[in-house]
Amino acid sequence: MKINLKEEKTEAQWQNTIDNFWKKATPQWFEWLEWVLVLGVITFLASQMQSLVLRIVSAISYVALFFYLQSVFFSLEFYGFPRLRSERKQRLLSLILSGIISLSLWFLLINLVSQIQGKL
Repeated sequence: MKINLKEEKTEAQWQNTIDNFWKKATPQWFEWLEWVLVLGVITFLASQMQSLVLRIVSAISYVALFFYLQSVFFSLEFYGFPRLRSERKQRLLSLILSGIISLSLWFLLINLVSQIQGKL
C-alpha cells in the first residue's frame, strides 16, 4: 500500500480517507487484541504449569507475531517526504518509518501480554 504524504485533497476527501482508514484498522486492531489475550493466557499457563510445550508454543507465538507485524508494516510504502528528491532516500526513510511503527506496536502488544499475564 502506498501512502503519499504530499497528497492534496479537499477536506471532504481527507475525511473520507480517515473514515476508510478507521473502518479497516479497527477490526484489525481488535483481532490483534484477541491474539494478545490468547498469547497472555498461553504465557500465563506456561509459567504456572512449568510446561515446556506451552513455553515453546508461547515462544513461537511471539516470533510469529513479530514477523507478522513486520510483514504488515513493511508492505506500506510512504512517499512524498518534504525535501527528499531521491527515490532511494524516500524508500530508505519509508523502511525506517515502517520499522519504527512495527517495532513500537510489537513492544506495545508484548507489554500488554505481560500485563495480562501478571493479572491472571
